Amino acid sequence: MFYRIIRQQSFLPVLFLFVLSGQSLFAQQKNLLASKVTISLPADSLIKNLLRLELKTRNNFAFDPDQLRSIKIPEQFFVQTALSTVLEKILSGTNLVFSQIGNDIVIAPKKGVIWTIHGHVRDKSSGEELMGATLQIQALEVGVNTNQYGFYSISVPEGDYLIKVSNPGYLDFEKRVKLNGNRQEEIELLLKERQLEEVVIRQSIITPNPILRNELNFAAKQLNNTPYYAGETDVMKRLQMENGIKALTEGSSGLFVRGGNADQNLILLDEAIVYNPSHLYGLVSVFNADAVNNLQVYRDYMPANYGGRLSSVIVNRMAEGNSKEFHLNGGINLMSARLAVEGPIVKDKGSFIVAYRRSLLDVFHSKFKLFNPNSVYYDINAKANYKLNRDNSVFYSVYLGKDHLLSENSYTNNWGNLTSTLRWNHVFSSRVFLNVSAIYSNYSNLLDLNADTLSQKSQWSTGVKDLTLKADYTYYRTPSNQIKFGLSGIYHQFSPGEMFNQEAFEFNISRDKSFESALYYSQQISLSKLFELNYGLRLGFFRNSEEKRNIFDAEGNRLKKYDHKFFVKPEPRVNISYLPTANQRFFVTYNLNYQYLQLIQNSTLAFSSLEPWVPASANIKPQRSNHFALGYRYSPANYLFSISVYYKKLDNQLDLIGHAQIIRNPEVRDQLRAGTSNAYGVEVEMNKTAGKFSGTLAYSYSRVYRKISDINFGERFVANYDIPHELKLTARYEFNNSLSVQSFFTYSTGRPLTLPVGYYQHDGLNVPIFEGRNTSRFPDFSRLDVSAQYRLQSHLSGRRSLQHTISIGAYNLYNRKNPLYYHLNSSSFESKGSTIEYGFGFYPWVAYSFKI
Repeated sequence: MFYRIIRQQSFLPVLFLFVLSGQSLFAQQKNLLASKVTISLPADSLIKNLLRLELKTRNNFAFDPDQLRSIKIPEQFFVQTALSTVLEKILSGTNLVFSQIGNDIVIAPKKGVIWTIHGHVRDKSSGEELMGATLQIQALEVGVNTNQYGFYSISVPEGDYLIKVSNPGYLDFEKRVKLNGNRQEEIELLLKERQLEEVVIRQSIITPNPILRNELNFAAKQLNNTPYYAGETDVMKRLQMENGIKALTEGSSGLFVRGGNADQNLILLDEAIVYNPSHLYGLVSVFNADAVNNLQVYRDYMPANYGGRLSSVIVNRMAEGNSKEFHLNGGINLMSARLAVEGPIVKDKGSFIVAYRRSLLDVFHSKFKLFNPNSVYYDINAKANYKLNRDNSVFYSVYLGKDHLLSENSYTNNWGNLTSTLRWNHVFSSRVFLNVSAIYSNYSNLLDLNADTLSQKSQWSTGVKDLTLKADYTYYRTPSNQIKFGLSGIYHQFSPGEMFNQEAFEFNISRDKSFESALYYSQQISLSKLFELNYGLRLGFFRNSEEKRNIFDAEGNRLKKYDHKFFVKPEPRVNISYLPTANQRFFVTYNLNYQYLQLIQNSTLAFSSLEPWVPASANIKPQRSNHFALGYRYSPANYLFSISVYYKKLDNQLDLIGHAQIIRNPEVRDQLRAGTSNAYGVEVEMNKTAGKFSGTLAYSYSRVYRKISDINFGERFVANYDIPHELKLTARYEFNNSLSVQSFFTYSTGRPLTLPVGYYQHDGLNVPIFEGRNTSRFPDFSRLDVSAQYRLQSHLSGRRSLQHTISIGAYNLYNRKNPLYYHLNSSSFESKGSTIEYGFGFYPWVAYSFKI
């Protein structure tokens, strides 16, 4: 048997067939469709019956088997019937047509009018948009995912179709639509009662099972099920439970992703940059789980609409509030109390949410090693949205967070973040979606400086202010071809460090004003069911103006003069995926990224909120990363196995020379040295994703080496976030809808540090002697946390009910003494050496949360 294959994507199918058959456009052709045939066709697949028909008639049939594979036909019998009539009968209802081209009979989809279905997918109970929901038309084996604003668009030929919509944690939705024109379908999904359900594997030409994709996605409920220290639910600590995302030390919110430094992560809250994501030096993050709608993390392929960082992108979308009814929810634990209210502004048209959280350290008189019990933090999240009409919606969100830390000697450290985002969503047509955002971000820090007398006491301030305007377009050309493009501009104002409330200009670090802009284009296209291509190009522009120091006119007046520097950097990125089956994915990724901002921090500031950011300038080149990754993901029923390997070559990495100070050091930029960094590793992970028991076993091996001139005698040394071995184990068991237990265990190699090899005495004090950088290590780290949750529901009045959860747990169950830092003794020769300060140890806790 012989049949020719054609592909719908072919641009020249007719010419292709002519070349293969050796025919000329002008050759006289026999009418094959008029020939008579007698044949009995059993109930079988369309492909097999076409092969039977081909054998019987001795004609050549040309078709794409992928387009016909799922079609079956009933039993049919023909006696001396024209071949055209036979084909009409067996293709009836299949959206396929036939024609004779040369000596081939071509079978292909109808080239009729293409119509588009578009709209949003929302939570039925709250009305909030659902990011990443999958919409499929299984008869055509096509589908799309909703974007980060819950919007979808899919274009298919005219016909009668069954649409199926699914999202993890929600009941599937099905609806039959007769498509004879463009139409808008606003879809609402019902939440499942159980929080852990089976993952159903589906295949689509554009949307393979989302669990196989490279980025991490977390819904709000996934974040709320992972209590941390003192019962606090924490977004950043949840991310630190993921494979390949490391914490520098216990109690830190810093993220070190695949050999990158903490400042190389782009952290966004409703598209606003968050420069310091920590409360209490990192014990708690600034993200209140009650105000989170969805969290996405990109570690491999970074979409071209994100830029400015080298290691990862963390997208935190704030909850929008319930547009159906009012709700009050909150909770209390040994760390903090929180309260949130949400409800409709106009039912089904607009909603709001306001969430407040405050620490209880001063109430419970709790104490941590780095601050006294009078320390306090709080944050406020607020958001409102309104649908102007079916094609236009506006959103406004604001975040305010503050820390006031008081030391035992009455010195303070105050810092906080303020972000504000105004967005407009507009649907130009059924295939083109636009999001325009105006964003403000302000990070500020105020630190007391030690002094012998109150009159000499002063303060040191740092900060970054951003104003951003951006526009992002999405064009849904076909279900297998999505295009994104846009532009953005950010105006940065840097205050790296200066004396506050004093005229001490000689101690100030020069200020900077910078403008960072970008144009980008990206495309996600399915070349076939086996291959998917994601690629993009981001063109970045950066212009910095650094204020010159100590410039005066002839009369001695201080003048403002600036050094200017301009950079233009292209940033290509590509990801090719091979999907041999519906539950497997192989991928290869390459990213070239530039970073124009960097954090100046030395190893003694592991527990400091001080965040002096400086931009690329005439003397500081932008950081660059060439990132390669290979991976494989396999998801049989209820399980997921993955393995990834990566290599990063990072250039223009900055570090301070030995003994350099940041505070009151106007020449700190001159004490920065640039060099290279090499990072590589392998990550292996096994997940059980469904059933009463679920869990994850993850192991990573990674190394990070730096080589920087004038540091470590110019020799290569390990970075202080080089943690070669790390093992993480999570487990969860659902006894029923009310009771569940969970645990988290982690083990890792101790992080590097620089310890003295000896001391000499000078004026009665010990002066340490250092040789190489990061030549010592902390002891290995390990910890086991356990917790249990009991969920209840009480009827109040009418349709109202009280849902409440009691949680109990223990942090560091076996009381492992994990070091926080080493303190060098210098008071006398007899006390030479170092003292280890340890972490939290065993800490039992209880927490309560409710929703009305």
